[in-house]
Amino acid sequence: MTTSITSLLQALHIIPTSSIKQKTSQSVTTTNKSNVGLIATSLPEICLKTVAQHDDYSDCWIVVYDRVYDVTNFLQDHPGGSDIIMDYAGRDATLAFHGTGHSGDAIEQMREYLIGELPSQERIFRTKNTQRRPTSKLKLKASEIKYDYVQRSKSYD
Repeated sequence: MTTSITSLLQALHIIPTSSIKQKTSQSVTTTNKSNVGLIATSLPEICLKTVAQHDDYSDCWIVVYDRVYDVTNFLQDHPGGSDIIMDYAGRDATLAFHGTGHSGDAIEQMREYLIGELPSQERIFRTKNTQRRPTSKLKLKASEIKYDYVQRSKSYD
């Protein structure tokens, strides 16, 4: 399962392989081991509030792995039907997209519809700080923990 997730993330250029060339309508970006996790910087930032305004059959945007896609022209061609995509119109569809197990061709085809990315403060999957925050160094002994007990009474009328 980890391999399939890694392959999906590499195909979407969220994590690079040793050398990937990503071409979008705006720019060409080369990603290699020295800049792992970097993405095309020329993609426009589109906030979730803006994405939410594009939620109907004539104007359908979705978010997958913090990238924004205009899938309006793809709705009728989607093998599972347009209603499946419309369930996520104007919203993040990452979990639904990943959970369906899309083919490599489907992932590759998504590049045609890429129009932007979420601002860094709204991203969930691709954040600037990819390191985990250190856990608290505070250690308490069981005897030092104090509990507040609340007495609850039931009344039956």
